[in-house]
Amino acid sequence: MIGALSEDVYAVGGVVRDALLGRVAGPDVDLVVVGDPTPVAVSVARRVGGRIESHPRFLAASVVMAGDRRLDLVGARVETYASPGALPDVRPASLAEDLARRDFTVNAMALTLRGPSAGELRDPTGGVADLEQGVLRLLRPDGFAEDPSRLVRGARYAARLGLRPAADTERAARSAGPRLDPSSARVVDELERLAWEDDAAAASGALAEWGVPWLRRDVVAMRREVDALDRALAVPGAPRVDAVGLRLSVLVRPDDIPRLALGGPLARTARAARDGSGCARALAAATRPSEIAAVLRRTPDATAVAALAHGADVVRAWWGGMRDVAPAIDGNVLLRAGVPAGEGLGRALDAVRDALLDEGPSDRDAQLALALRVARQGGDR
Repeated sequence: MIGALSEDVYAVGGVVRDALLGRVAGPDVDLVVVGDPTPVAVSVARRVGGRIESHPRFLAASVVMAGDRRLDLVGARVETYASPGALPDVRPASLAEDLARRDFTVNAMALTLRGPSAGELRDPTGGVADLEQGVLRLLRPDGFAEDPSRLVRGARYAARLGLRPAADTERAARSAGPRLDPSSARVVDELERLAWEDDAAAASGALAEWGVPWLRRDVVAMRREVDALDRALAVPGAPRVDAVGLRLSVLVRPDDIPRLALGGPLARTARAARDGSGCARALAAATRPSEIAAVLRRTPDATAVAALAHGADVVRAWWGGMRDVAPAIDGNVLLRAGVPAGEGLGRALDAVRDALLDEGPSDRDAQLALALRVARQGGDR
């Protein structure tokens, strides 16, 4: 792929930082092109295969390859912000100007990829020294003010890489933290990335220490709860639930979850997971399998996962086969037997399922007799 690049293309940001730390790079690679990135993207796509996504407003283009790997190419640029958190206005710039507009020194390094200076590291702001000393340093005192989402990004890097904020960076973080807006899409996009971190609790706890009021502070408890959710999701038969939504239900204070600028499915997952402890209590009070089924049949998947994480081990049995118990009869059989369509038919089939759970197997005739009796008696068994 390197052969498809011109001499004015540089690896920047995380891929350079991680290489210096000896860490395995993630699936996405960021490159800066001095000039228009689209022709470079076309050249790369022809060489490796892939689909091009172009974003001319931001001087950006991407090559999306097999396995969802991405090569992101951005024209060297400077950015201005009409207001805090707004999308940036960009204009072309030199590589030096591009590095100077970035967030932290550890992300403001570039590696030449081709030509006579291939392998040369550009480090105008001291990123290498800060990495060696374990320091997270803002490039500009107003860096968090112009883009508050950088605060979340900084907490991610601090937790993942073991960096401690420089004194002036921490002062800026503590100034910006109380004003961090959970209704900002840019902030929540970064928060979703934070939730994927191996130690999301530590990253979120750092934000809380910097004064973000809608995040929990108790890192030890959050870490334990996140681990419990991860284990619950890994249980055989567990439903497919977005792990980010589950983790956000732990990291964010419960009353503040509705304030997050989340997409619909993710918001529903986070809200549903918040009810896991109540579901666990209801399951603990159930004395018969049919009562357990009555709780879990109406419980959202995310709530059931969270209930298991809260110690409701019966959820394992539900996923392991209880939920699959089915009568030998169905609605069509009852319709042919004269039961009208409607709620009565559903109650009759539920009564048969409950009897199978509580009393064990029975033959088809016994199941039909029970269903007809329930349907004719208005639900009484």
